Amino acid sequence: MSADTVVAVAALRTSGPARTWRISTSNGITAYGYLPAWAHEDPSTSDVDPGLLNVTLADVLHYFHFVDVTGPLAGPEYDADDPGYVPFFCSVECRPHAETAQDRDDGPLFPVLNVQITRDDTVTCQDPAELAALVARLRACTDYLDHHVRPAFTAIREDWDTRHRTPTEPAT
Repeated sequence: MSADTVVAVAALRTSGPARTWRISTSNGITAYGYLPAWAHEDPSTSDVDPGLLNVTLADVLHYFHFVDVTGPLAGPEYDADDPGYVPFFCSVECRPHAETAQDRDDGPLFPVLNVQITRDDTVTCQDPAELAALVARLRACTDYLDHHVRPAFTAIREDWDTRHRTPTEPAT
């Protein structure tokens, strides 16, 4: 794992107090929530228009990008400078609040793992050597997911389940 990943996962396993973010409106209303140790940014802000508080809460996004990715699954014919080029990429995202009840039904309000493999769904192999190279790249990616991403994502979900509370749930 990269140093960033090790630090983020290690921070989840400490017994220190939970961090919080706060969003305050111009008329004094303050909303707050759990700020995971793995989150890259603190969404705290102040002087929000009270009419925009629900929208501002729905925009809260906790995210973590794995920076020690093994590389692209695409073959050597792909150009990394091509704007359509997409390398193998993993990230964790969490939107803990929904603007409306319908939005709550549209997606989870807990951390999810996104794995982007290629920009296309098809990789063409023209001979057995190309297939062998693809198998090696797939194996490297699945090993990375198994040995680095899965333990980190497990720690992230366990931390979230332990520390996150909705506004109607009491802290334990």
